[in-house]
Amino acid sequence: MAQDRCLAQYWHVRRTQRSTIALCLGGLATLALLLLLGGSATRGPVAVAEPRVASAIVGSGSYTTYLPLTTRYYDPGYVSPFGIRMEYVDDAHGLQAMVDAGSRWVTINFYWAAVEPAQDAFDWSSFDDKVQSAQAAGMDVFVMFTSNPGWAAELAGGPVHDIQDLIDVSRRMAERYDGDGVDDAPGSPCVHYWSFYAEPDNVNLYRAQRGWGYWGDNGAGFADMLYHVSPAIHAANPRAQVLIGGIAYDAFVDPPATNGFRRTFLADTLRALNTYPGGASKYIDAVAFHYYPISEIRWPSIREKALEIRGIMAQYGVESLPLICPEAAYWSSTKFGSSEVRQAQRLVQMHVRGLSVGVRPLTWYIIYDRPVPDDPEQEYPDQSCGLLRVDGQPKLAYFSYVVLARELEHCYYKSALTGPDVEGYVFQVGAGREMTVLWAKGAPKDVSFPYTCLRRVDVLDAQQSITDGGVGDRDGAFNGRVSVRVDQDNPIYVEPCH
Repeated sequence: MAQDRCLAQYWHVRRTQRSTIALCLGGLATLALLLLLGGSATRGPVAVAEPRVASAIVGSGSYTTYLPLTTRYYDPGYVSPFGIRMEYVDDAHGLQAMVDAGSRWVTINFYWAAVEPAQDAFDWSSFDDKVQSAQAAGMDVFVMFTSNPGWAAELAGGPVHDIQDLIDVSRRMAERYDGDGVDDAPGSPCVHYWSFYAEPDNVNLYRAQRGWGYWGDNGAGFADMLYHVSPAIHAANPRAQVLIGGIAYDAFVDPPATNGFRRTFLADTLRALNTYPGGASKYIDAVAFHYYPISEIRWPSIREKALEIRGIMAQYGVESLPLICPEAAYWSSTKFGSSEVRQAQRLVQMHVRGLSVGVRPLTWYIIYDRPVPDDPEQEYPDQSCGLLRVDGQPKLAYFSYVVLARELEHCYYKSALTGPDVEGYVFQVGAGREMTVLWAKGAPKDVSFPYTCLRRVDVLDAQQSITDGGVGDRDGAFNGRVSVRVDQDNPIYVEPCH
């Protein structure tokens, strides 16, 4: 069965995954990072979690001793929330750096024009390479279908001339990457998440000519496309998940303006899907959206944007479908009011806020900063959203990602932390551990926890164990509680000592 084969492949990859850290800093560079954050030189090491499995020890040439396979907190239904956006999936473009950081998803593009440049003439090699590399690294794959070939459509992300052409390539790709051993790509890699067209709520023709989707005023047409394509994908791979491509749902313009995105696209699409047999939930398995903090007056954070989208879904009876964010980021450019420190902090906030409203996974955009000639501060804010600099050196946000993925490995959201002037979220992590991530909304605050010993970790891994009444306990009393200081927009992780 496809499921058995894919699960076996998944755990094989996890057992053989490399666990060394590809990127490291010398002592002086580490100290510089600590000083930049105002931290102490005794800050703990930044590293990924220990290797998950020891699978075998090879003897001196005469025998092999196999150790029992053990997995921590095995949960076959768990979906890791940590992903990364990549164009080229290999170590030269940061793959191993992100595996070491704790990323377990990679979002990649499926370029139809590259796979079928002429009708019925297929070349799968470029996409095969991406999927095989991701699978070998232990990464799950989320795919954005894009780039219609010229023979099939006027625009790379718009409607096709003949829907049967799109049905045919969709069926082929779903079968090729279902991992069932029949008509598979070499190595039988598994891909189950297929979303269609980048920001399809776009109504700007110039953007569409550069590869964006172009369905903003044609939600009914987008629904009709899904009505035809989704059953073909599900028939080829029953485990496949078909999604509305990551909608921008931002920078709205009302008709007849065409320089942004249509607010009504998602509602128009869901309304039309509900007119087909079985309704919208028969043709989509999740909804994907992108998040950049460019409209903070409307949505102070990813939480509010996700909840608004969830509200639209509820109007059309699909509120129970998963929400996925295949593209999200924050920049470090000082030109746009940020810094490396701020980016590192906002990365944590964005992830935990997203988890609190069921967004999973969240894919960070991008690995590397993008250079802009003659502009060290970057021309656009998204040019400096990388976790690594242009030269490959890690930014503070990379280390923040490492700590985040380690501390919230195998997490489930439990509740919000209630308290004046403090924002926080409580998670169950692993086998019953409770982890709280919190920060002050304004002036620094002391927050009390009912622990006799508390472990505190900051975004760059400064760790401290604080006992009731001991050094660091802000209330200074032996009272069965430990009080810690939290600063504005500077997240810390707090849990009972263990």
